[in-house]
Amino acid sequence: MRPTTTLEMAIVNSKPGQLIRLIAGTYRVKRPMPFPHSGEQGNPIVVRGETGVVLDAAQKPDPSVSASNPGQARFAVFQLIDVEHIRIENLNITRAWPSAVYIENSRNLSFRGLDISDGTYAFYASGERCRGIKITECRWVQDSSIWRAIRWDEIHDGKDDEGNVIKVPFRYLNGAFFGADDIAGDVEISRNDIRDCYNGIRMDVSSFDVGATIGTFNRDIRIMDNRFSYIRDNPIEPEFVALGWWIGRNRFYNCHKLFSQDGVRGGFWYYFANICWFDSRPGPDGDEYNGGAVFKLGKGGDVPQPDYVSVCFHNSFYLRQKYIKKGTTRGLVNARNAIEHADPVTLPDGMMPLDQSFFGEYADLYLSAMPPLPVVFSGDLANHPAYPDVFDPYDGVLSCPRPATGPLFENSLAGQFELRESHQIPYVNPLEVPLPDGSVWCSNSEHWPGAITDGCLIQGPDYVPVDLDYVRSLPVPEVQATSS
Repeated sequence: MRPTTTLEMAIVNSKPGQLIRLIAGTYRVKRPMPFPHSGEQGNPIVVRGETGVVLDAAQKPDPSVSASNPGQARFAVFQLIDVEHIRIENLNITRAWPSAVYIENSRNLSFRGLDISDGTYAFYASGERCRGIKITECRWVQDSSIWRAIRWDEIHDGKDDEGNVIKVPFRYLNGAFFGADDIAGDVEISRNDIRDCYNGIRMDVSSFDVGATIGTFNRDIRIMDNRFSYIRDNPIEPEFVALGWWIGRNRFYNCHKLFSQDGVRGGFWYYFANICWFDSRPGPDGDEYNGGAVFKLGKGGDVPQPDYVSVCFHNSFYLRQKYIKKGTTRGLVNARNAIEHADPVTLPDGMMPLDQSFFGEYADLYLSAMPPLPVVFSGDLANHPAYPDVFDPYDGVLSCPRPATGPLFENSLAGQFELRESHQIPYVNPLEVPLPDGSVWCSNSEHWPGAITDGCLIQGPDYVPVDLDYVRSLPVPEVQATSS
């Protein structure tokens, strides 16, 4: 073991423009290492490891942290509190519970090439002054047994008949690769490998701030070109409010419910050029939480709903689960996706219900084409036997469907998502996507359904930050009824 005294003292004494380099070896981290000083623009403080650097925190799981803010009083290898212009690169971090990196009210931070195992969170950020966080080319494995060996309800706390919380044995796994609470935003999470964990990205707003003006928190989030594998709950889960989220060109492999909009206000959410597929189902035998869906929606009524449009377009899905199970939303435009449901007869027993439906029960799902924020499904290619008839109860929601029979992709189980030749049909007109600055992006009408055309992944629109003046000038609709 290499002593970390030198590293701790180097961080304590660091100055703008300084590089702290770690030579190969395993370092035992006995206590958190806070950064007392900031770098400067153009002169950041950099901590960088050579190949073979391991920071071993030797911590045990902390069951007091479960879907909650760990705070600065709990362990994290690195603590960045009220600092800016810090870069941490090329390190292996292991056994850091509850967090490897804890951030509070800090700005302009960069993390690249970190290989993290264990922990409730790989990264956690808190505080309304948090912004300008960039996490790239990192890897996180939370627990390699989480996908198949642990029941969902052994991780997520339950409640008894009187509403009291029942704490479950693996509650310390209810975390995320990137967790956040009450942060302003401007976060980029790109080209990471996120696997064997409960959630991918989960950004919350505390009860004290849920009434803040839309755009105060969770604004301008880019989740691009990542790989999410064996995600037991949700790869993408904003809580309460999200504005200007870009979820593009990611690969989702064996994930439970992809995109959560449950109880979330805001909007201008873009899901594009993502590829989703499976070859396994979650949970041990007897775990009833193994269905999943593409979208997780809110219940409606007094549960908050989106205030603005969101667009899910040119994605490729190979599914064993429903597209949407239940709930309601508004302003969701679902366009030009390729949606292949697997043939359950060809799969191992128990992987997919023989009668898997496209949607959940009609009584449990409310989709409306009523303005000002209609739900729209347009130009999707889908092979489910009930498509497009499944939309008959939802007057005006569906347009220009492309029903199909048999497989849509070359070889979904093998991850080959080029459309079969009979489905390689472009569109007549471009798709118009409203952006959060008032402009409109137009797709290439020559693109086929799904994420890939002519062997190339569709790139989608360039990122545009939210123009708050524009967004806040838009009317916000009243809560709509949800009875079918």
